[in-house]
Amino acid sequence: MKRMLFATIALAALAAAGSAGAQEKVFALVPKALGVPFYADAEKGCEEAAKKIGATCLFTGPAQLDDAEQARIVRDLITRKVAGISIAPNNAESIASVIAAAQDKGIPVVTFDSDAPKSKRTAFIGTNNEAGGESAGEAFAKALPKGGKYAVLTGGLSAANLNDRIKGFKSKLDGSFTEVAGSPFSCNDDSSAAVQIIQDVLAKNSDLDGIFFVGGWPMFAPQAYARAVKNKVEDLKAGKFVIVSFDTLPTQVKLLKDGYATTLVGQRPYAMGTGSVEQLDKLSKGETVPPVTDTGVDIVDKTNVDKFMAAAQ
Repeated sequence: MKRMLFATIALAALAAAGSAGAQEKVFALVPKALGVPFYADAEKGCEEAAKKIGATCLFTGPAQLDDAEQARIVRDLITRKVAGISIAPNNAESIASVIAAAQDKGIPVVTFDSDAPKSKRTAFIGTNNEAGGESAGEAFAKALPKGGKYAVLTGGLSAANLNDRIKGFKSKLDGSFTEVAGSPFSCNDDSSAAVQIIQDVLAKNSDLDGIFFVGGWPMFAPQAYARAVKNKVEDLKAGKFVIVSFDTLPTQVKLLKDGYATTLVGQRPYAMGTGSVEQLDKLSKGETVPPVTDTGVDIVDKTNVDKFMAAAQ
């Protein structure tokens, strides 16, 4: 039922674009899943950039992480002859064939947030994920100078961008750090699942010294997250327990301000959305774009959280 609803909404958007003018371009932005709060700013950026050039941003994707459904949606966009597609691949290998199919039909394809470098995509717009992971690892190691036992919470185990972050993170930890058995733990980009994993990991590992969230999923459900880590709040404030997380959504920044996290590594999803439309528009005109556009990161901790919150308002 959900898949049919999203398909109907997407079709309506395309029909509306067509009625607005035959020459109006439709650029599709396809996230890993529609229910992930991180992509809200990417959608906003896409819409605003499209409006500036008299085009339409079509934000469409699977309701939840689903490789096959994401590929089906892209095939549908090919059939509808959109002017360009920007996709955040959940699985770089499984999406490669449909990216190639779009390019073969003359529809330019770029990736955002998560890359598929071995595919026929033309460009990637997003975070340098390995470098961002290194920044997270540096913050984690700085907060635990004597090392310790840690766990990693990730989304989909096959997501290339998340695995690059983990690689960068671990590269900054020396032999004084030990990863718990079973880590990284996958929540499949689901906030409720992420919170439950945290509760389970803390219950089973009383000697745990910290957790790295490869994405901000548990913090997207702030009340449930606060309950899950309530027994660690005093240790967090005292620097005896460490939580480093990707993303700087307002709920996460507030949680850090209140002592529920140590450091946040913020991406810039709005820039991913605007960059996707700008580059697809150029490609649709036969122009060239850089193969990689690094949108950068922001490092937020207790030393600059007030300044960051003020700038975001």
